Amino acid sequence: MGRARVTHPSAGLRRVLPFLLVLAVFGCGESDRAGESRADDPSRGAADQRPVEIVDATGRTVLLDGPATRILSLVPSATLTLRAIGASDRLVGRTDYDDEPWASGLPSVGGGLEPNLEAIVTLRPDLVVRFAGSQDRRTPQRLDDLGIPHVAVRPDGIADVLETVRMLGQATGRRAEADSLATAIRSDLARLEARVAPLPRKSVAYVLGGTPPWVAGPGTYIHELVTLVGGDNVFADLDALYAPVSPEEVRSRRIEVVLASGVEAFDRSLAPEARIEIVDEGLEIPGPDLAISAHRLAELLHGPLPPVPPDAESPGP
Repeated sequence: MGRARVTHPSAGLRRVLPFLLVLAVFGCGESDRAGESRADDPSRGAADQRPVEIVDATGRTVLLDGPATRILSLVPSATLTLRAIGASDRLVGRTDYDDEPWASGLPSVGGGLEPNLEAIVTLRPDLVVRFAGSQDRRTPQRLDDLGIPHVAVRPDGIADVLETVRMLGQATGRRAEADSLATAIRSDLARLEARVAPLPRKSVAYVLGGTPPWVAGPGTYIHELVTLVGGDNVFADLDALYAPVSPEEVRSRRIEVVLASGVEAFDRSLAPEARIEIVDEGLEIPGPDLAISAHRLAELLHGPLPPVPPDAESPGP
């Protein structure tokens, strides 16, 4: 595949680049402040004090004395997941990319990669949630040196997103809530898949921006969602999760719909016959709203959707 030099990404891509592109491409080879300790809270049962053993996305086994009560999240999707399972009160810090209003009162430690370690120490976390990947070797090593437990997540595909939900439920002692969330995501995706099954499939390119354009390839949750809602990813043959492709490569593909991350994400002249649909940035955070994102994608591809078939089955947990 022809590749060209990568120049500065668009504003929309700059927000997701640390979480999708850097992580997936360069690492693919390898009120009161929330989160104050609740150790003295009488509502915490004895079972909550039992040690917690977690196997993270790198295969590391992390042993905690009990459910984490002071969590620093370096992964925006994990931050959202903690809130979704009712554990946002455990958060003591976030990144600059966690820009939801409810998280604005939490101190930021900078980026998810190469965060400010002095700020991390000041927050006294008993667990740090970080990215799994080789592009930031300094952070896990320094956390080990400081004796701060950390777990790595890597939300590449849908299964990885659900595994992150399970892991965070385990880490916080909210396994039932995490199981319920994962089950709801699976069920909602299954119902959506049944709704779009009768509709004509569309050849799709998902473009995140940049010059040359970065696109989503196979093995990504974006590719899986596009496929689930009736799209065929024209870049399903890439040898990377996300990659830049040359203008010539884009022009050589038959593209019916371009899903673009922001108005500046795609040069319309590269696919003049394709329909361009702008995707909001929320879809590019692989967290608890995965099924909502899938529904948005389906409507971008097909317009108003048919009702749910009466015999559509919901999968078990």
